Formats: sequence, C-alpha cells, structure tokens
Amino acid sequence: MERLDIIVPVASYEPLSVLKRSVECISDLEKGDMDIRIVYVLDLRRGDDDRLNFLEKMPVGVIARADNRGRRAGAINDALDVYEKTPDYIALFDVDSRPDRNFLLECVGTLRSNQDAVIASSARFVTNADDSWVTRTISAEYLFFSDVYRIFKKLDGFNQFNGLIGVLNTRTVEQLGLNETVSCEDLDFTQKIYLSGFTGVFTPDTMVGEQAPSGISDLFNQRVRWLTGAYQGLRTYLPSFVTSEIPVSRKLAWFLSLSIPFVAFIGTIFVPLYGLRLWRAYGIRSAIVQTFGLAAHLWLITLCGIVALAKQVFGGGVEWKESRRSEV
Repeated sequence: MERLDIIVPVASYEPLSVLKRSVECISDLEKGDMDIRIVYVLDLRRGDDDRLNFLEKMPVGVIARADNRGRRAGAINDALDVYEKTPDYIALFDVDSRPDRNFLLECVGTLRSNQDAVIASSARFVTNADDSWVTRTISAEYLFFSDVYRIFKKLDGFNQFNGLIGVLNTRTVEQLGLNETVSCEDLDFTQKIYLSGFTGVFTPDTMVGEQAPSGISDLFNQRVRWLTGAYQGLRTYLPSFVTSEIPVSRKLAWFLSLSIPFVAFIGTIFVPLYGLRLWRAYGIRSAIVQTFGLAAHLWLITLCGIVALAKQVFGGGVEWKESRRSEV
C-alpha cells in the first residue's frame, strides 16, 4: 500500500477558527487505497497557544516549532526531517486550502501516469470571493491562470503552482530540498525540478480553494514578495535555462511567466476581451466589476515589480506580513 503524508504549515498568526476548518476539510479527503497521514506544523505563539491544545485532541500529527525559521519552507523541511520511513508522496496545503474531496486521488493518479512529474496540482478558486472588490478581482485572475494551465498542459509549458499546493514525489523533494533563504521557495523548487529534467503536471478534474487578500495593502505586500521571487529566479537560473536541454516551449514559458509581470500594464488592452470569458463564468454584473478590477490590477502588479526591483537594488528586505483571514 502506498503511503501519502499531508503536511500543513501553520504560521503563528493564523486564527484557530481557520485551523478548525482546515482540519475538517483535510480529514474529509478521499483516501482510496492509500495510507494517509496528516501532520500540522505549527509555529507557536508566545504563552499558551489554544491552537496547539486543539490539534493535540484531533486525529492528526503535530510538530510544534518555537520559532518561524525558514517560514513555510522551514516548516516543510522540519516535517521531512522526522521521517524514519519516507512516504511515497506528500501533499502540501496551506491552512486556508480547501481542496475538493477527490483532490488527492486525482493528483496521485496523474503522478502515477507521468513518470517525469514531481508535482501534480489543479486549478484554484477563491473561497472568499464575496469579501471585497479585491477578492472578486483575484477570483477573475485565478480563472485566467486556470486557462493558462490548460493551455500549457497542451503545449508542454512551465507549470508553477503557487505554494507547491499539490501532491509531490517525496524522494525528489528530499533530493532537491526547499530553499529557506529565498523569497518564494515554491518557485525556486519548481525551477530546480524542471532543470533536473522533471515536470509539474496540471490535473484538470479537481480544484483547490484558497483565500485571496481582501485589501490593497495585503495584496501589495504579497505580490511584492512574489515578484522578488521572480527576480531572484531570473537572476539565478537564466543561464541554466538557456543552456539546458529542456524543450524550447518550456524555456519560453518559464521566461514569460517570470518576466511579464514586471510589464503587466501592457496587457490592459486585452482585458475587455477576457471580460467576455468572465461574463460567461460569473454573469454580466460581476464581469463588469472584475474587468475594471483586472485592468487596475495589472497596473498594481507593475508597481509591485518596480518596488521589488528597487528593494533588490537598494538592499531592502522582503517581509512576510500577517494576512487577514475570513471565516471560510
């Protein structure tokens, strides 16, 4: 019987209410013929932590960390370090991840049928889309990236699943490791697997929900960090991608994925066309709001790119900041 371990890092600022919803959702996932174990890696708060008290009463494993070394990458590395026997697969989720019940089975099936694949994941949707016009805009953005994933699936492109949310081949993760010093360990890892001759695969018949930033400030901070990761990727791996033997389509998709956000404003003229897609998906009233929101979003992303580059030039650091959570 194959074994799959689910690892869920939990930052110190995550509320108990969201953690409870996570345990409920993750515990309800379909298991098929696999041996499934669930491990929460909890960055503790100072003093008594009611979240630890809650987890210790649940049928899940708990790794409690007194500090937040390496943030998410550090939490995952700490979970991998305790294995006496390595599982066949690991599934990585955030505490706000809300996967469909068939998520594990679909992703494992995809990995079983693709020997070169290290990670399998799916389209995303926003669970708090009704919170604000910001979350409705990000919901439209996620729909766009779902369409991009489907195109890349046909064109053998570069699939980068934010947060490494998905199911991964454990041995490859242990071999390549997660870098705790970069801004976006997920992007860094994905680039390493492609340069090593492996791939990430899109799984079309399931989805996973997650919360979007509900305010401009949270969104701005998130995207500055993401674009810092894109800059670091281009700086670190451009020579390797150019000289590698991977298909040209993947090289081009990788370069465009990392570079276009810095000039995202040029896509403004195409937003009204994508508004037709939004109309079909969400209806005319939502589509109007989302179309204008996406146009503004492209300019915000460009600004975030400028700020990220300026921080790199002038030696500014990238901060992980607390995000407001909804009760979903």
